[in-house]
Amino acid sequence: MTPAQATAALDRQLAVHGEAIKLRRGSKDAPSIVIALTGFVRGYKASDVVPGSGISQLDSKVIVSPTDLAAWPSPLPKNGDWCEIDGQFRQIVSHDHLKLDDVVVRIELQVKG
Repeated sequence: MTPAQATAALDRQLAVHGEAIKLRRGSKDAPSIVIALTGFVRGYKASDVVPGSGISQLDSKVIVSPTDLAAWPSPLPKNGDWCEIDGQFRQIVSHDHLKLDDVVVRIELQVKG
């Protein structure tokens, strides 16, 4: 599978099963950029919530596509950025940019409520 194929597959799944979210850089009240996109928002499994993991039952995993972030400033979403889900602001506390052949094809964010 090529990076373009992997990204296209994620984009198709997000279009069918994703939900509307917004990413913000800067403060919640005066962000330097806001972008609306589609993402998967899921809670963590009980097995993920272990001492020392930094994950709590109130956290969520948000998966987004690099396609939706073409206008986003570098670096990609990072710790301290904000994710607005159902009108609630949640801070990004961890991020992982998954690559295939050195091309980002999926972005996973851990957000705290």
